[in-house]
Amino acid sequence: MRRMGPRSNLQGMGTLVFILVGPIVWSVHLTVIYGSQSLLCALNLSEDRSAGNAAVVTIILFATAVCIAAVGFSAVRIRFVHALIARGDPPADQMGFIVTIMRILAGLSILAMFYVGLGAVILPACDQLR
Repeated sequence: MRRMGPRSNLQGMGTLVFILVGPIVWSVHLTVIYGSQSLLCALNLSEDRSAGNAAVVTIILFATAVCIAAVGFSAVRIRFVHALIARGDPPADQMGFIVTIMRILAGLSILAMFYVGLGAVILPACDQLR
């Protein structure tokens, strides 16, 4: 039985983080948009409600666009992003599985971030927090 060294363990953890790039960015996206929405609505930016709503919608749409672009980039540039995160190439015999699972999770995360951004455009930003 061959023992795995610390380098192999780090690369394995890097591969796990690589597979979970979509859900990790999605969780950051949710934190940014709901945190900023709650904060900006609670602070009552101005007496004019449209100014507060516009700021919240702008932040949500900007965060959505940046996060979708980041996850999309990671799903397209597989080797570059894996090397950046895991500090090495993915194992050749597991490459198909790793890429497939990563792209499925990235696609689900992009879809979820898109729907959150769509909800920001359709629904009033601060009414549900009042």
